[in-house]
Amino acid sequence: MQKPLLFEKPQGVRDFLPDTAANKRQVEREISKSFAGWGYREIITPMFEYMDTFQTGIRGAEDRVFKFVERSGRMVALRADMTSPIARVVASLLKDSPLPIRLSYTANIFRQQELVAGRDAEFTQAGVELIGDASPDADAEMLALAVSTLKAIGLEGFRLALGQVGFVHGLLQEYVVDEAIRDRLQSALADKDYVAYERTIALEVTEPASSILLQIPRLRGGVTVLAKAGELTSNPQAREALQNLEDIWRVLAIHGVTDHVQIDLSLLLGLNYYTGAVFEGYAPLMGFPICGGGRYDELIERFGRKAPATGFIIGIERILEILEKKGAFSPDARYLLCYPEEDREPALHFASFLRRQGIPVSTKLIARDEKVPVVEGSDPVRLEAGSLQTNDVKLHSFYQVFQAEGGKFR
Repeated sequence: MQKPLLFEKPQGVRDFLPDTAANKRQVEREISKSFAGWGYREIITPMFEYMDTFQTGIRGAEDRVFKFVERSGRMVALRADMTSPIARVVASLLKDSPLPIRLSYTANIFRQQELVAGRDAEFTQAGVELIGDASPDADAEMLALAVSTLKAIGLEGFRLALGQVGFVHGLLQEYVVDEAIRDRLQSALADKDYVAYERTIALEVTEPASSILLQIPRLRGGVTVLAKAGELTSNPQAREALQNLEDIWRVLAIHGVTDHVQIDLSLLLGLNYYTGAVFEGYAPLMGFPICGGGRYDELIERFGRKAPATGFIIGIERILEILEKKGAFSPDARYLLCYPEEDREPALHFASFLRRQGIPVSTKLIARDEKVPVVEGSDPVRLEAGSLQTNDVKLHSFYQVFQAEGGKFR
C-alpha cells in the first residue's frame, strides 16, 4: 500500500516561508509601482482558461499546460502564460478601447516542465503589454522600462541582450533551402544549444553558406555589429530587421540605457509568436534569464483584432533569489507585547495605538511571574503596572505619547 504524501510537494512547486514571502511581496510591489509610473494599468485574468485560448496563442501548447475537463466536458487549462489571455481580453472586452493600450500584471504561471534544475512548474511573472504601437519607440520603451524597473528593485550588473527574429529567419531563408533544416537551426538557437547548431550546419549546409551561418552566434556587441551583419546578407527581411534594430538603438540612446544593452543577433526566444525585436535579461548570481520579451504583431489578430503589440516579463522568483543572496532585504521590526490579566486593557489599547503608527505588533496574555516568551522574528516587550519594559527607545517614545493622550485607543 502506497504511503500517503503528507509532507511532500509535487515536482516544481515550492513553499514560501514568512520572511521570503514578505520579500517576494516587496519585490512585486516595487515592480508594479515602476510599471504604473510608465502609464501601465493592472489587469487580472482567471487562473484557468479554455484550452482553445492557449492553443490559439501558443502553437504546441498541449505539451506545456496542466489540463483538466470541467463539468461541461470542455478542456480547461491553468494559464501557461499571460500574453494569450490578455490578447483574448483586448480582442473582446476591450475591443472598442482606442489604441494604444498599456496593461500590466503580476500572476502565477503554470507549465509542465522537464525535471531540470531552475525550471519550476509554478512561478510568478510580472509583465507589461503595449498593444497598438508598431514603432521602434515602443520596442525601445520595453527595454528602457525593464532597465528602469530592475534598477528600482536594487538589481546591479544586469545586461539585456537585444535581437531581431527577422534577421535570423531572413538569413536562414537566404542560405538554407530545406525548411526542416531551418527549423532545426532555429530551435537550436532558441535553446542556446550552439553545439547542436554548429553540428547541424556541418552536416547539412555546404560552403559558402556554412561559413556565413556559423557567424550568427558571434554577432554580439554594440551598434557596430549591425554593419558587420549587413555584409552577410542581401535578404530583404534580414536587412529590414537590422534597420529596425538601428532605429531602436537610437531611441535607447535617448533613454540613456545603452550601457545596459548588448545586441545579440543569434537571440531567439522559446515561444513561437514573436515577430520582431526580442530581448532577454541576465544578472550575476543567476544562471537563467531574469526577464525577456519582444514584439508579437500577429498574436492578437488570431483572436479577431488586428493590432501590433510588444511586451516583456520579469521572473519574480529569480529576482528574489538574487536579492536574497546579496542580503538586500532587512526585516521590518515586529514586536510581541506581553501583559498580565490586570493590565489587559492598557496593553491592548497600546497595541492598537502602535498599529495605527504602522508598527507591527502581536499581543499575548501571560501570568505575572511568567517570563516573556521568545517568538522568532519579534522583539519581546512587557507592559505591567503602567510600565513598559523594553530597551527600544522608539517604543518608549510612543508609549509616552500614548500616555499623554490618556492611554486610550483613539
